[in-house]
Amino acid sequence: MEKILAKCEYADLEYLSSVLDSYVSFTDDAARKELLQKSHHASSAKTELCALMDKQIRYYGSSDVAYAVRSVFSSSSDGGISSLELIEDVCKKLKIKLKLKRGASMERRLEQLVSEVVETELQSKTPTELADAFKKMGVGNEDANLLKEHLAKNGKVAILPVIIQILGPKVALGLIETIIISLITQIVGREAAKALVKEVSKRNPMLNALGPVMWVLSGVWLAYDLQGPAFRKTVPICLYLGVVALRDGSEDALTAA
Repeated sequence: MEKILAKCEYADLEYLSSVLDSYVSFTDDAARKELLQKSHHASSAKTELCALMDKQIRYYGSSDVAYAVRSVFSSSSDGGISSLELIEDVCKKLKIKLKLKRGASMERRLEQLVSEVVETELQSKTPTELADAFKKMGVGNEDANLLKEHLAKNGKVAILPVIIQILGPKVALGLIETIIISLITQIVGREAAKALVKEVSKRNPMLNALGPVMWVLSGVWLAYDLQGPAFRKTVPICLYLGVVALRDGSEDALTAA
């Protein structure tokens, strides 16, 4: 995941570092925080930080015991699971199935994870509920009603491509980020996500329009136990990195949803 971490701005790394904080783990929080401060001005420190964060993220995808055993007995392993395994575990937890070509990159996997999560959320709402939500986000009544009519007429179709077609890719990306940040907030808690929402709102006017309410998530995610100590870190991190991956354009992740 180092390549995607390298795309992160300082504020992104600051948030991800806060998610990785733990009082009881094998991760070196002090070293990470020191590198984070240095990375603000030194590219070499950012490179070191991304490598360390990659290791710590993969550590949280494994149990403490398994991590310790691999660290001691495997000369070729740093103890954590692979990035591929971590993403697969998060997909299973969220009941998301990725449609990928053989050899797909980590970036492509994270992009599609995010797109599929958003598609699942959109599919759980009626055309009327979606139109009302879009209006609250600042989408014009005419466009919101056009989208509503299209979805009502065509039934259960992939919604993200329709949003791109009617509202444009910029609005679609803003919607993706809004829903993902809302889901992360549900997992980590509103108080813990305050700084994240404030920072993301600077880039995403949709979050500014919604204010403290953000996107009202459907009950589809309530059935999943996302509160386990490991998943409270790996799920938000993978979702957030998926949004980062989409910022500079996707490998058809939006249209493949």
